Amino acid sequence: MKADKQAFLSFLQEQLDWFGERNCTLSFWLRDDDAALVKPKLEQLCTLTAHHNIPLCLAVIPKQVGEELPAYLKAFPQVSVAQHGWQHINHQQKSIGEKAAEFGTRRDIPDALGELEKGRAKLEALFAETFLPFLVPPWNRIDSALAQQLPKVSITGISTFNWTAARYPALLQVQSHIDIIKWKKQKRFIGWQAAQDRFALQMARRKASPFEPIGILTHHLDHDDGCWGFLEALFAATNDHPAARWQSLKELAYRNLSD
Repeated sequence: MKADKQAFLSFLQEQLDWFGERNCTLSFWLRDDDAALVKPKLEQLCTLTAHHNIPLCLAVIPKQVGEELPAYLKAFPQVSVAQHGWQHINHQQKSIGEKAAEFGTRRDIPDALGELEKGRAKLEALFAETFLPFLVPPWNRIDSALAQQLPKVSITGISTFNWTAARYPALLQVQSHIDIIKWKKQKRFIGWQAAQDRFALQMARRKASPFEPIGILTHHLDHDDGCWGFLEALFAATNDHPAARWQSLKELAYRNLSD
């Protein structure tokens, strides 16, 4: 394991050196899903990102959140909040092979918009300026026809997990690209070699077009020791390199507006 970790860090250093030699800066951003309650793993994530000065976007489930989380986050100015659906339940039919989604093709669009509007209003009231009107659809899936209508309920941006953004001209889009958890069978860290492979693909894309930030996706509730160790090493290595920078969702959204 130590050899795999060192191989990843050496690879990362080489890649960042490549960008630095060409006077390019490689941007990263961090999105963590399924936040609602103040639990030890959320506290660990907030403390870790604060220690390394890493902007963190928490995708918060509106129906489940109360006043404890916004009060807690006042001590962590590096944290912003996006909207993680309404209550994170599946409305698709898994029995016939449909992939899970809260806002998929089975939803009546007016009903879905009503839930999303209620969720946006609640998060806006609880988190004030910390909240950004970005939707992170649970399971990273949303019906395209519904997505097109999100501005009607004052949701102006969307973030999913994909290499390329869908065509939603009315929405700001900031994607996540690398999920550090292996979900099938036993949830666990994907491993250093798998992480290196996924970073290699994204680095290759940025060598052709370095402007899109690399989105790291985490789920604090499901982290094992491997996940925490990986994040610690990644944050330290990138913070120490002049060709790497971490950006907040707010910075990326404003950048999109100015493009």
